Amino acid sequence: MKCEDCATHLIRALQKLQGIEKVLITDWRSKRASLVTTQQWNEQEVLQTIKALGYQGTIIKRMPIGMESEEKGKDYDLLIVGGGSAAFAAAIKASELGAKVGIVESGVIGGTCVNVGCVPSKFLIRAAEVYTMARNPRFAGLGSCNMPLDWAQLIDQKEKLVSMLRMQKYIHLLDVYPNISLIEGKARLMAGNQLIVNNKTYTSRKILLATGSSPSIPPIPGLKETGFLDSTTALSLKTLPSSLAIIGGGAIGLELGQMFARFGVKVNIIEALPSIAMSEEPEIREQLSLYLKEERIELFTNTQVRYVEKTGENGCFISIQNGEKETGLRVEKILVTTGRSPNTAELGLEEVGVKKGNRGEILVDPFLRTTNPDIYAAGDCAGFPQFVYVSAFTGGVAAENAITGAKRSIDFSSLPRVTFTDPQIASVGLTEAQAKKEGLNVITTIFPVKEVPKAIISSDTRGLIKLVSEANTGKLLGAHLLAAAAGDFIQEAVLAIRHGLTIQDIVDAFHPYLTMSEAIKLAALSFKKDVGHLSCCAS
Repeated sequence: MKCEDCATHLIRALQKLQGIEKVLITDWRSKRASLVTTQQWNEQEVLQTIKALGYQGTIIKRMPIGMESEEKGKDYDLLIVGGGSAAFAAAIKASELGAKVGIVESGVIGGTCVNVGCVPSKFLIRAAEVYTMARNPRFAGLGSCNMPLDWAQLIDQKEKLVSMLRMQKYIHLLDVYPNISLIEGKARLMAGNQLIVNNKTYTSRKILLATGSSPSIPPIPGLKETGFLDSTTALSLKTLPSSLAIIGGGAIGLELGQMFARFGVKVNIIEALPSIAMSEEPEIREQLSLYLKEERIELFTNTQVRYVEKTGENGCFISIQNGEKETGLRVEKILVTTGRSPNTAELGLEEVGVKKGNRGEILVDPFLRTTNPDIYAAGDCAGFPQFVYVSAFTGGVAAENAITGAKRSIDFSSLPRVTFTDPQIASVGLTEAQAKKEGLNVITTIFPVKEVPKAIISSDTRGLIKLVSEANTGKLLGAHLLAAAAGDFIQEAVLAIRHGLTIQDIVDAFHPYLTMSEAIKLAALSFKKDVGHLSCCAS
């Protein structure tokens, strides 16, 4: 439905059918109609009538009149605690299913991603890339441009972008979906499917917890007393520090570390594990380490932080240890990027029989239902992979299961991840080690990006493509990319793994010349051929 007239035409057409006693469309934007029918109604006739008017129809719920009145005894069909991506995806899905939904949020609407995570960080990372390209254009005949940096203006633009997207993608949606309402305040669970918010009690048929996560801070002696940045506060610094020590060499630490280094900050990254980006293939970790060192970023791996102390008004001392060797770093600021922890405290989970895991995450079954059958959980707080697209997807599935009683589960076997360094890391499926651990007979290929025509003409041949394939069937098991814009062309491998395609299926598909998507095909070809001996576009 596109307007009120659409709803009017639909009501008139449906009311003419046998067995239809009443048609109710509360708002055309909801794209839903409620029908009161007799036993003689014809389901196919209803769907055909809808189709004849140019729409597609689906019956999402059947309910006896008695049950409807019973459910109306509750304030809501679904109450959602949290106001981020999981919460809004759940609210929209539940609204589309005809539910009355309440979102309870005590902070800023939009959650981590739009406010303090994906959006502001990737904005600043992209700005750093442009700043670097201007000074190092890589093309003969293009001189370097020593462009000035106005950090305060950049932060101001970032804040305006965040504000605009928060309004467009979250707050305005409350107007589009009239059966979703916002309740501002801190929620606490009570028995009987109740939430207490600002000393007021709300009841609901089902409850969904989507409270997200927050930066996890390790118990390093002196850290709290000295002061530190986390991934939130680092993105709103009023001025750039001269030097920065980053504790944690995972995705967030690497992304922000390279960004700050490109803006002129002296960056040190300290990682307790044997390498940075430990979840990635070793070949990718080694190559990325070299590229970061070329940008004068110091990497300290296999290194423990012993203690931290303040030195003067604008300085910190970090004592670090690698094996028997002890040394220290003096920096202006410390940034902690050692992961995130689920926001599950002070919700009253114990009072309603909702259990937590060892990391504080809410335990859920395959259908996202907690140990209380009327309470569901989605996103970071339920211990799922901490990506915004996972949070949104799990929120939608949880809402559908809660409202309709469906039993949808989620398959993460083709879940992609992207680390927004330059070059980017993009991975999906099994690593070589994981595949072998599962007892699979695997073959691999490592294909250098310097053989990709698009990379050659772009004067950026950094990186590699590693594919993991099952030897017997040729089925693609994993794809691991280190390349410029790797996140933009990983999706072919995602679909290949999701649908069980083989290396030969990839080779047989057309790939447009002079695009980075060719890299996947060329890597697939390299299992059996020396790609360096082929002409352009040959396969």
